[in-house]
Amino acid sequence: MDGLSPHAAQLHAAMVGPPPDLDGAGGAWAACARLTPLELGALLPTAHRTLADEGAGEQARRVAREVTWAKPQPSFTTATLADFYDALAESPKPTDVCYAAGALLRCAESWNQPALMAPAATLVRAAAVVRGDHIADAALAVAAVAGPTAETELVAGLRVAYEDSPLRLAELEVLLATGPGDRAWLAEDRRYGRMPGTWPPLTDRLAEHTAAAPFAELAHRTLRTAASHLAALHAGHLPYAADKAFTPPDADTLRWAARLALQRDEPWAGTILATLLPQLSVAPGPARTLPSQSACIGIAQAVEAYPTPESIAALREARRVVRHAGVSKKLDRILHRAERNLSRRPEVAARLPDLGYGPDATLRLSCGPYTAVLTTVDEPTLTWERADGRPVRSLPAAARRDHAEEVTAARDVLRKTRDQRRTLTRGLEGGYLEATVYRFDRWRDTLATHPVARGAARRLIWEIEHAPGEWRAALPAAGSPDRTTPAPSAAVRLWHPARATDAERRLWRDRITDLRLRQPFRQAFREHYVPEETGDAATTAMFHGHWVRIEAVLGLATRQGWHIEEDGLCLRLPEVTAYLGISGKLYPGAGGWAEAQNVHFARTEGDPQPLTAIDPVRRSEILRSADLLVSAASFAWCDTHTPTRADTHSDSHPHDRESLQILNRLYGLPLGRTARLRRAALQRILAPHISSGRVALGNRHVHLDGYAIHLATGRVTRDGDPVDISLPEGRSARPLPFLPYDEKLLERIVRTAEELMARHVSG
Repeated sequence: MDGLSPHAAQLHAAMVGPPPDLDGAGGAWAACARLTPLELGALLPTAHRTLADEGAGEQARRVAREVTWAKPQPSFTTATLADFYDALAESPKPTDVCYAAGALLRCAESWNQPALMAPAATLVRAAAVVRGDHIADAALAVAAVAGPTAETELVAGLRVAYEDSPLRLAELEVLLATGPGDRAWLAEDRRYGRMPGTWPPLTDRLAEHTAAAPFAELAHRTLRTAASHLAALHAGHLPYAADKAFTPPDADTLRWAARLALQRDEPWAGTILATLLPQLSVAPGPARTLPSQSACIGIAQAVEAYPTPESIAALREARRVVRHAGVSKKLDRILHRAERNLSRRPEVAARLPDLGYGPDATLRLSCGPYTAVLTTVDEPTLTWERADGRPVRSLPAAARRDHAEEVTAARDVLRKTRDQRRTLTRGLEGGYLEATVYRFDRWRDTLATHPVARGAARRLIWEIEHAPGEWRAALPAAGSPDRTTPAPSAAVRLWHPARATDAERRLWRDRITDLRLRQPFRQAFREHYVPEETGDAATTAMFHGHWVRIEAVLGLATRQGWHIEEDGLCLRLPEVTAYLGISGKLYPGAGGWAEAQNVHFARTEGDPQPLTAIDPVRRSEILRSADLLVSAASFAWCDTHTPTRADTHSDSHPHDRESLQILNRLYGLPLGRTARLRRAALQRILAPHISSGRVALGNRHVHLDGYAIHLATGRVTRDGDPVDISLPEGRSARPLPFLPYDEKLLERIVRTAEELMARHVSG
């Protein structure tokens, strides 16, 4: 082959002739990692021929497998695309049509359709024996290249296979009026999790792809039809059977229709999903089943991929009414990720549905002789007044009995308001990873002055660009000394400590504490991370050596957007991907202890991404997410049992000795960013006791009256021995001083300190 780099030429030679020496410098795997997209596209035909050749040597087959498993996204030319089709057709398998359809989208040049027709027809006939929806979508795309004969044969078989799936049949008729490109994009959109040998999804290009006009109308018609079917089912006009409302092909069509509608942000999508999703999530009667679990989860995943405020409200309502325990847990995880993903769509993130609040952020609802007063000035609240305006401490039972519907409606508005505020808050916080920037006029109209949003926006620190590169920070709740009105097109972004100096961070933390402001999420007291590595380093050893519990890591990683990839965790973001190494086998359900490794950064195409080239805020947020996994998984296990010296000699606790050794090792590690920030907050919270000499803050502990409270675990020791402290709960709990941010461990340390000081006084 001409034009290949030395390492690509070595891989080609290893697959077709006597194997060259590939054992040095990482072997075939390292050589594959250095391939460019075009080189990978040129080598894939040879790799597939080698794997199909039963007479090929084991070394050649091993190299061929490494090539097909290479991480870079392949790219084809006109010639290599034709060669790839020929290679697949020489020994076709039913799933090869998926590679053929994907290759159409990854071809950088125009296709030579006459050269593709014959092998494409062979691949379509091989795929016709399998009735998987993802294979059928790919086969339809390749059939458009193969010509009318192969397409007619395929469509005839699909019509028979889908005779009991009316939604899928309607989709098929629309697909037949489109070309191979639109069909290939549909097949790409229906791909699921990546498996070895499959190519990375075209996520960014897929998001930018504009579907043909007939598809938008089809999506609308599909969702309307499904909603009508479910309405008839819940009204009792149709018999109910668990998980039988839609066939698997129809459920997949519903998922695609929802994805398309939400991707295009169709104005009708929120209204339909507000009815469709809750009805999909609950049986008409008291049964703990669903009309269609696959359709429910599929549409929920569409909301996760392309969230809007309206669709998230529909998803939250579905989560509220669902009775199936397993589906409830799945919807919880999907809802959390959907709220985070909303930050990727700043143009719709702040578009909150109207609940009827006036410009003064107040809503009054009549409930007989009483009035429900809902306000959102800070946190959403519901109070009651008499007809003459006098406040009522609690609503009388007679009002709840005689005006139950009105009372329920008022409480429902409060619940929706809190849900909107929660969705907005998570979307704003997620904007750190997405480097979200707003126009000043849109920020003012949708956040700063919006009745529901402004209660959260006023307690956050914002930066406004008054001139190119000149950003000024302001806290609306404190008033702004700067009377200059920015231009409507001026940029607005959330303040982040990674962009601030030490003096600025101290100033804002003191300001928040003095004003006793509870920020919607941790901002002034937010952890920030600056790796010590410099130059072109793409890896940081910031968390290397920390022991973590694998169960805790995997449980939290899913909620934070990380997923398992080889022996580590992967977080994919636009333009950058982060990998957190774990020295253990990771798979769903894995357990045990493992050691955290380095965090590696890579560009979308797989090349290393230098740390210094990443936006400081995005880099800090990625490392914060990794720190959260490591910190929580290091100490979460301690909540169930505090080992003592007696335990280490007891046969009844076989793991206590190991646990204590690991705990001692963790105690000796330097405090992480989270614990250091906790220390800064405690310095302000306990300031009166520190100034009196009663409390002292050490490097890793709060010291008082001979006790030591660890800042990273909250564990209490005295003279090195663990001490069990029982904290009062409920009404008997001691009132807390002002805490600048919500964190269970911070609250626990403060409560422990207050309890120990109270015991000493009473003693």
